[in-house]
Amino acid sequence: MLSDTARKLLMIMRHCSVHHGYRPTLEVLETKSGRTPEKILAGLQELAEDNYILWEFGKLPESAVVVEGWERKEDRPASVSWGMDGGHIDYWTDY
Repeated sequence: MLSDTARKLLMIMRHCSVHHGYRPTLEVLETKSGRTPEKILAGLQELAEDNYILWEFGKLPESAVVVEGWERKEDRPASVSWGMDGGHIDYWTDY
């Protein structure tokens, strides 16, 4: 399971590359995530170790390539994936 910082960085990186056509710089990641440069670099390292992005520590964040744009379903806790597969939605559909 990804940390909150890593998950947020992944969402920002995917959104910037898919919707806006650029890879975000450290300054953009700082502004959009509200995290310090140290936490951003730690989050990028976590994403690289878990194979969500291709990036080498010490290189610029904009050199990172998003390989997998969403957190893996099997890595999510049950409370987050509840209803995502179409199950347990009776509460919302029966009333």
